[in-house]
Amino acid sequence: MHTSEDFCKAFSSVTTQPLPYGLEREKHIDMIFRAFHRQVRPTEEPQNVSLVVQAASPEETEIDCEDKRLGKLAVMRKVTRLHITARPELQGPQCVARRAYSISTETRDQIFVAIEESSCVCGQFCGPARSCSLQGFDKDSDCVFLFERPLRAEVCWLGCCLMEMRAFTPDRQLIGTVYQRWSMFTPYFEVCDSEGISTVRIQGSCCNTRCLSEQELQVVSSIGETIGRIWKRWPGYREEGNMDHEYFGLDVPQGIHLKVKVLLLAATFLLNHMFFEMS
Repeated sequence: MHTSEDFCKAFSSVTTQPLPYGLEREKHIDMIFRAFHRQVRPTEEPQNVSLVVQAASPEETEIDCEDKRLGKLAVMRKVTRLHITARPELQGPQCVARRAYSISTETRDQIFVAIEESSCVCGQFCGPARSCSLQGFDKDSDCVFLFERPLRAEVCWLGCCLMEMRAFTPDRQLIGTVYQRWSMFTPYFEVCDSEGISTVRIQGSCCNTRCLSEQELQVVSSIGETIGRIWKRWPGYREEGNMDHEYFGLDVPQGIHLKVKVLLLAATFLLNHMFFEMS
């Protein structure tokens, strides 16, 4: 016969065991969500972008098989603006091999946290051209997307080693790829689906320099119409962290396909590395 004292001892020995890896990851993601929630939110921009979007037909608003494949990313379906705030996990003159990003909507509701991982050597010597991976998690600590950026040269005149960012579902099914195309003076990118078919383009001005506190690149449809923009804003000085590239985002029309929104989110991170970062 086991007494109640024996049961209590057995229970206490079980509860002192370390948490499994899955629970540790959920605890880590939950901590990041709380940390971003405590931060002072950036001030509202003086200019609000109003996008003229044609009303989608009932057939276009139905969730098709492609959207079901994207799972919890469907929360982005009605989103027209995404705010991304960066927060490094290490401060000071240390090697920052991991960065955390908060992704929130136009109403400041945080929907995802993205964790960027790269090697210290690549981060120090390659800088904005570094290879990295970005995993997105929702509030349930479930992985919702995976972005991968291979190592490329930051300046290449021959067009053989231009930048790109690949977007995958959590089970590593390719959603599409963002390709940098060769251009003489202005930034030019193509957003392509998993079959390599171009959906939208991204174009910038000839004066995209890192030292500018505010920048914009235009999202252009296949017929040349501006339908959105990828932007960088300076949120103002903050004592706890004053990174120049800590606040950037994406404006997209509500009626655009969910898969294209995900690819534009991947493009936003790529452009942040290429044009917005200073460190």
